[in-house]
This record gives sequence, structure tokens and C-alpha cells, in this order.
Amino acid sequence: MLEFEHIVQVNDLSDNSITDLSRSQLWQGLVLRARSPEKFNRSLDCHCKPLGSNEFLRTINVGGSSFCEHVVLYPEQRIHTSTIADHDQIEAESTTCIEEPEAGSLFVRFRYKRELDESDDGVNVGEHLKSAYVQIDRDAIAMIRMLAASELFDQQIN
Repeated sequence: MLEFEHIVQVNDLSDNSITDLSRSQLWQGLVLRARSPEKFNRSLDCHCKPLGSNEFLRTINVGGSSFCEHVVLYPEQRIHTSTIADHDQIEAESTTCIEEPEAGSLFVRFRYKRELDESDDGVNVGEHLKSAYVQIDRDAIAMIRMLAASELFDQQIN
């Protein structure tokens, strides 16, 4: 089982060269990523089925694999995703949590837990996954920053 977490700094209050995101803008971006991950990674095909105002089932198809997940939104706080047990897929869950240690100082903590196949060829799959998670999450925050700067959260994003 791989368990891993990392933090991405969103606002650096000591760096005036970077426009700060509001908590609301950050939340909108994280929700967009949860509902439409294909907007952040074009190799994904995603379909969502609402279960309530703050939860949905999400099916992601990538390559020859398919993942069915239950996603719960805790508005302006965190997003929890877990694979559905009655599907033939790995067991996995993730939490994306907004942290604000002081007003305007925003960070996102990403936590991952997933089954991991052991590799016989000496490749450390866990370390490769950790590196990929970090890069994908940093790219997502950069995309959210770009969308906020373009004022696209005020429009319907297709």
C-alpha cells in the first residue's frame, strides 16, 4: 500500500510578483479538477453522475483502464475521492485539503493512499507514482492560477 502526502504553496505573501488566489478561486479550481479532470489532463475521459449537491460518482477512462470513484465535496475545505469497492479496480483514495495558516496564505495538502503492485524488475513504482502525483498537482495549481487570472471562473468553462 502506498501512502503519500505533499503540500503545494498557492499564495506566497512575501512575493508580490505572483497574484494571490482567493480561497473561493482556489476552491472553484479544485472542484473543476474533481468534476472535469479531463480539462487538466487531455488523455482522460470522464463522466460524472450526481448523487447530491456535494457528491457524485466519477468514471475515468484512460488507456485501457477504467476507474469508478465516489467523490465528496466539503465546500471550501476539502475533496475526498475513493474507488468503489464493488468494481474490479485498485483500492485507492485521495484527499485534497485547503489549508490557510494565516489570512490569505493558502496551501493545498494532497494525500494519497492506494494499492501498489510489487515490481520484480527493480523499478520502484511507489517513488515514480509519488513524483508523478507531485508534478500533476503542481501543474493543476498552475492551471487554476491561469484560469483565475483569465477570469474564466466567472464564465462557463467548456
